[in-house]
Amino acid sequence: MTPGGPVLRVRHMVDATSSLSSSRAEGRGLHVAMVGVPADLQIVVNATGNTDLKDCAYSVLAIGQHIMFSGNIHESNEKVNFTFIPKYPGMYDLYVEEINMMSQFQIPGSPFQLLVKGSPTSAAKVRDGADQLPSCQSIDLVNPRWEDGYWVSRQYAGNERGTLRSGWVYQRETCSFDIFTKEDLALVAESQDPKRILVLGTSVDRGIFLSIVDLIFTSEEKIHLNVSDVAKCWGYMDVHVGNFTVSYQDFRLVRAGSSTEKDDSIECHDDKLAEGASEVPLLNAIGFLTNMFSEEARLWPDFITLVPKNRAQFQMIMNAIPKSWNGTVVPLYNFLTKNNIYTYRNVEMQYKKALSFLSVDPRVQLVDGFSIAAGMRHATESSPFVRKSSHFHRFCNELNGEMRVCGDTTEMMAQLILGKVIAPQGKHLWEKSLHGRTRNKIRPGRIVKVCHDCPKSLLPFHIKVRPQPTCYETIHGMKPCYEVNPVWDGSVCPEECLKSAPVEEIPTQSGSVKVRRCKL
Repeated sequence: MTPGGPVLRVRHMVDATSSLSSSRAEGRGLHVAMVGVPADLQIVVNATGNTDLKDCAYSVLAIGQHIMFSGNIHESNEKVNFTFIPKYPGMYDLYVEEINMMSQFQIPGSPFQLLVKGSPTSAAKVRDGADQLPSCQSIDLVNPRWEDGYWVSRQYAGNERGTLRSGWVYQRETCSFDIFTKEDLALVAESQDPKRILVLGTSVDRGIFLSIVDLIFTSEEKIHLNVSDVAKCWGYMDVHVGNFTVSYQDFRLVRAGSSTEKDDSIECHDDKLAEGASEVPLLNAIGFLTNMFSEEARLWPDFITLVPKNRAQFQMIMNAIPKSWNGTVVPLYNFLTKNNIYTYRNVEMQYKKALSFLSVDPRVQLVDGFSIAAGMRHATESSPFVRKSSHFHRFCNELNGEMRVCGDTTEMMAQLILGKVIAPQGKHLWEKSLHGRTRNKIRPGRIVKVCHDCPKSLLPFHIKVRPQPTCYETIHGMKPCYEVNPVWDGSVCPEECLKSAPVEEIPTQSGSVKVRRCKL
């Protein structure tokens, strides 16, 4: 391992992704570029080859010894155009790929050998420059586009802030991210000021929750994390360590309507009613948040992240949050892989959606999940496939058990959230507020509380207005899950709808289902 280099490395190509596309690439940017100067390349699409244009996108990713960055897409009719602006000189492997849902092809010549010319850059100077930038968590995040960011190793990361446990960190031109260790988080748990993070979303977003849990726990406390109740939950869960709480609720708003007015359309998965009148999931979501912020609630969250469908739906969700609350809400408008976000039209559409969310409420801030994930697109759960899995995280056992959830993208998101909650003025000022209190070792035997209300099946999609979690406390870490919780009660698909032919069959995390859509 190179001194100052990454601790964990990413697989960028395997036999299954090495087959050649029938399209081709051209342009000077495939081989030579200059620091600070835009470089261009084009992909000439051959629609008569192995390309399914309905579900096809293209990817440009430069991999250096200490740096990873992606190209930005600009589409035209016959060619797909990419531009990138290199920041550091050196040799890079330039992966130019055709990516589909279940397959991935190399454009002939990929990985190209890219030489970036420019004056040699002192790593120490780069690190000092990163240290001089403000904390990203201390500024209002209102720009939907973070295309200025690169993934850098410890060689170029600021000395004052550090990197993720893998040795990588996402570095922006305008700010640097504060990084929190498990010892820092132990001090937060021992603080008299309770903190709570609420993650709402799908299994993709559950990866952020799991990364936070993985950062909080010691290696002994999380030895059973991958087989615990919270490992794969389609309901509600809380993890408490002292005065620090992180919560998750399965919150599939993209499947809900955008109005509380009645809608007669339904969707059935096998014999279960997966989506009844489309206003019901939204009403339950609003009810859940209303309950979360009720006077009886033990602790209001300080930070919420969720995935709204559109502005109208997001407005109704925000209306459920009291005006007196002074926390932060981050709508994740593009933290995904499977939708064709790698196409220019969809990228631009997501940025436009982000600005519409920002206009809803002054407590809203924006995080460009796609730009964060772009450099790590080969590090999905199905690595190095980009779109085969929606998950940016996977369970693992690295660094002698210190890392049980691997996923630089979700861990980067976790660190962003932790900074917003713990040190909104920056980690430097937070450390000053400790008045010399430090923790080099976490006290053994601390109490961990785990609560969960998780059904054994993803279907029927459901948001409980008032979850009824089962809880346990332990000083030995998370327990392995031996009991199978019952499926939540769901309505049976109406007989008339069951008589109709399925419109499609889709895979879910609990098996394939036949889908029927009907009007009542």
